[in-house]
Amino acid sequence: MKNIDLKQKLTVLLNAAIFITGTISNVYFAFIALGYILTMLLVYLLGSRIKDAFINVGYIWVSKWAVFIVFLMLSGIFLPDVFLYSLAMFLVFNLSVNPASIMSHSGAKH
Repeated sequence: MKNIDLKQKLTVLLNAAIFITGTISNVYFAFIALGYILTMLLVYLLGSRIKDAFINVGYIWVSKWAVFIVFLMLSGIFLPDVFLYSLAMFLVFNLSVNPASIMSHSGAKH
């Protein structure tokens, strides 16, 4: 994390702002947001164990958008007042987090 560039700093700041605003709006937003982030990190961790690059890309892509849909449905059903916060946070996270950087830190071979 020594060489975090401006784009990554802005992304973290944006995610933190959405997280704080959503949590102020409804405390339970924190649980769904943290659950989403932990689930995504688990998806990336499991993906780092796949050695074939094509299968890995397919797995990551399908998994991250499936998790996105499931958590967005959960927030829409159980926390409709923070649905837009969930949508914004999940989109920013999905579009900004690069699984290749996570996998390179965990020791996966590309």
